[in-house]
Amino acid sequence: MATTMQSKDERTLHKTSPIFILLDNIKKILFPVLIALIGPGGSYWEYIALAVALIVSLGAIVQYKFYRYWLEPTQIRVKEGIIFRNERQVPYNRIQNINLSQNPLHRILGVVTVQLESASGGKPEAVINVVDMQAVKELKELIHGKEELENAEPSNEATSVEHDETKGATGNPPILKLSFSEIVRYGVITNKGLVILAVAFGFLSQLTDGVIKNFIEDKLVLIANWISTSFDSVVGDLGALSIVVYALVLCILGILGLWILSITFALFKLHDFELVKNRGKLQATMGLMTRMQATIPMSRVQTLTVRNSLFHRWFKRLTMSVETAGGVNHEQQGLTIKEIAPLFKAEQRADILQQIQPDVAWQDIKWQPIEAAAVKRITKKSVLASVIVSIPLFWLHWAWMPLVAVMLSILGYWYAKVYLKNTAYCLDHDVIGFKSGVIFKKETFARIGKVQTVQVKESPFDRRYGMAKLEVDTAGATVGAHHVEIPYIMLKDAQAIQCRLVERVSHKQFVW
Repeated sequence: MATTMQSKDERTLHKTSPIFILLDNIKKILFPVLIALIGPGGSYWEYIALAVALIVSLGAIVQYKFYRYWLEPTQIRVKEGIIFRNERQVPYNRIQNINLSQNPLHRILGVVTVQLESASGGKPEAVINVVDMQAVKELKELIHGKEELENAEPSNEATSVEHDETKGATGNPPILKLSFSEIVRYGVITNKGLVILAVAFGFLSQLTDGVIKNFIEDKLVLIANWISTSFDSVVGDLGALSIVVYALVLCILGILGLWILSITFALFKLHDFELVKNRGKLQATMGLMTRMQATIPMSRVQTLTVRNSLFHRWFKRLTMSVETAGGVNHEQQGLTIKEIAPLFKAEQRADILQQIQPDVAWQDIKWQPIEAAAVKRITKKSVLASVIVSIPLFWLHWAWMPLVAVMLSILGYWYAKVYLKNTAYCLDHDVIGFKSGVIFKKETFARIGKVQTVQVKESPFDRRYGMAKLEVDTAGATVGAHHVEIPYIMLKDAQAIQCRLVERVSHKQFVW
């Protein structure tokens, strides 16, 4: 049974908080410090910037003494700051997501970092770094209700994320669990090793002559010599063909290396991933070294996107992501869980969609194609682009220009045909959907009750063909993501869909 609430009592961070604040700031300034120490020198501004960063880091640690929060009956109140004091009041009914994070040190000390998200967007409403699990339990009790928490959690006090709600849930089977083999597939499909490699090259490019650079160069030369010697001993001398075979072997080794990096990254991120549904909320727990737990109320899901890249199709897998109103949109702003189902079998698609949004009749979805005239319009754009790209070849050899232009135009026509085949939209009583993509296919569904604006746009070329583009915006729209933006439909059809959406939205109560 939970302890009696002391909602009006002033609360402070856990006594171990300075340790975690210090470690967080070290991670933020470690890379710039290394660049300044072993990178190109000669500028005092770099050291001044480092000094400022260190002072700011020390100030962040001192803020621990000034951080206060109150668990009041209807809201959490947070006060922080040394010189410039900042006080925020966040009503419990505005809090959408409660995200928890625990690394090994957190688990040893029995504490957790808490992030609270609301519909305001951008950064989290509050980050409490760090508190014990009892404080987390009290906060959840105020946000979700005491009865629900008592049914969801074991009676003894939890000491880690792993033993939190997911382990004492209602007994329903998880929506999705990722095995080791599935995480390996996820690593190969996402290929995040390119990101790690880019960071490594960025760091190495900042190095000047010195012990570290010479050491790295010597090791790279040693590895290259070993590969060359091994290649010669196995393949032998093939003459001019040796260069081709050698390049092919290097490409294969490079791809394998990237996959190993990607799989390692995936294992650290998604180890023991489990997605459960508990009393109208989706809760995901994951992580090898740092355990993370994120909670998203299903009623606050704004859009669902199903991704299906070329690698997805090879493995017969899909990835599903969600957007909620506001909240954290980027990992740099805090904990985020956009990929609610990182990887699952294609045949599980209907079941997972039904479990995440059970009030939608997914089996009744009927896709409508865009206008066939889209092929003609896209092909025209491709031909024009092909001619422009081919013009520089005229100065190399005039014969190459028409040949390249024709080949690119044929490729553009093929792209237009495939685009038409893969692009469609749907509209029923509950959702409006849009799918598109040639190599990277995506399907996005927006709940009609979450729609905020519906726009019909016409470009000069659209007006020539009597067409338009329909754009549907929700509160959870993230810049750059795949949204419901239906191109190449007749103007009268776009206006009819707009009227139907406006009418349906007017009869639905908007809920964050």
